[in-house]
Amino acid sequence: MDQKRRRIFFAAIIIVVTVLFVLAVPPLMIVSAMTSGHVSYELSNSPMQQIFSPENFGLSSNEQFLTTEDGYQVWISEVSPKNPKAVIIYLSGIHQPSVTQFYGHAKLMEENGYASVLLEVRGHGKSDGSQVCLGYEETADVAAVVSYVQSQERYEGLPIVLHGVSMGGAAAIVAFGMLEDLNGLIAMSAYSSFEDVVTDTMKEYGIPDFLCEIERPFVRAALWLNFGDVVYSAVPKLQAAHIGDRPALFAAAAYDREVPPVNLMRLRDAAPASAEFWLRESGDHFVVQGSDLLHVSKDREYCSRILLFMERVVGNC
Repeated sequence: MDQKRRRIFFAAIIIVVTVLFVLAVPPLMIVSAMTSGHVSYELSNSPMQQIFSPENFGLSSNEQFLTTEDGYQVWISEVSPKNPKAVIIYLSGIHQPSVTQFYGHAKLMEENGYASVLLEVRGHGKSDGSQVCLGYEETADVAAVVSYVQSQERYEGLPIVLHGVSMGGAAAIVAFGMLEDLNGLIAMSAYSSFEDVVTDTMKEYGIPDFLCEIERPFVRAALWLNFGDVVYSAVPKLQAAHIGDRPALFAAAAYDREVPPVNLMRLRDAAPASAEFWLRESGDHFVVQGSDLLHVSKDREYCSRILLFMERVVGNC
């Protein structure tokens, strides 16, 4: 190879390496920003991180730690009426709100005869974990709660429903697809996959579609570096296909900028025809009117949807 060809060859290598570097760095930064560190709910970081107690809602609860199959200690808070009709497990988002904001739901559900278990998934609050897992590892946390519920005589034979929002919605879909002992699913503002929501957000900022699609495999690679091969299976739109004939309700806000509603459409395409889908005419990421999880009972339309769905679950079991 003469000197001119060598220069061209090395210039081409430099260009290719530079392009790959430019494409790879943003996904690595995004995944790192979303996953790094334990979410301790420092109030200065996000507006919905305030931690509540059951007493704030006139409730009493049983708080304890459960051990997952992979050795994590996860915190739960259990609220139950005397003779519950079903048990609902609640999961929250990446950095907010604290799952304790679901005491608003727990109060509503107790008044209507349902038990609630607020689950602080790994990497959040009082639970173990040094990173946020984006739905890839939380199935083990849910499984620990399911085992606990099934071990309690007062819950014998009762249906178990998983209710999650945002990342918690995505984690709920994955867990529901993987765990046959779950009887109902409510997934709100869930992303169809983490790669999808990253590329959707890029498009929202005006980045050309072709560049967004080029970035997609780099996002997947960054996720794989963090979580390994599970990124190929613990995907909401893949696990939605495993719902079967179990009741499932998917909800989203039509003008949500955090998880655009196109994610709901992808999940609808993947889920069985029996699944319910509700696209609410609002911009509230947490679907509840004004994203006010604390006073959920004020949102009559939302409460009606959820309670009717719960009746369907109970009637299906």
